[in-house]
Amino acid sequence: MPQFHVDDDVVAAIWKLANPKPFENLSFNTALRRVIAGFAQVGEYSNRLIEGPVTYTSPRRASTPSAREWAASIRELKGVADLNSWKSICDHLEIKTAGDSARRRLQKWVESNRPLWPQVPDTGN
Repeated sequence: MPQFHVDDDVVAAIWKLANPKPFENLSFNTALRRVIAGFAQVGEYSNRLIEGPVTYTSPRRASTPSAREWAASIRELKGVADLNSWKSICDHLEIKTAGDSARRRLQKWVESNRPLWPQVPDTGN
């Protein structure tokens, strides 16, 4: 199998485009596969990766699941007004987010404190 020398700036660009989650340990191959899959999803088959100066566009992220729909599926939260965001739900339940994603914080809280509630939806990333 042929081996290729990859410059550090190309590795950095692939890593940035792969958009790893915090503390996610990706190999270069996995990161490159993720980038290629992202371009394939957006329909960007381009020579920009191998030609001259490159301007990178990252693949589109999945939209955040609806906090309002999730709250409406829970009897205890259904009648509460203004639960339009994950942060507002956390505030109502007195869950401190401390700078973390409100949806992820709520997801952990539900697993620990309300296991019978529907699971907080993931973003699909």
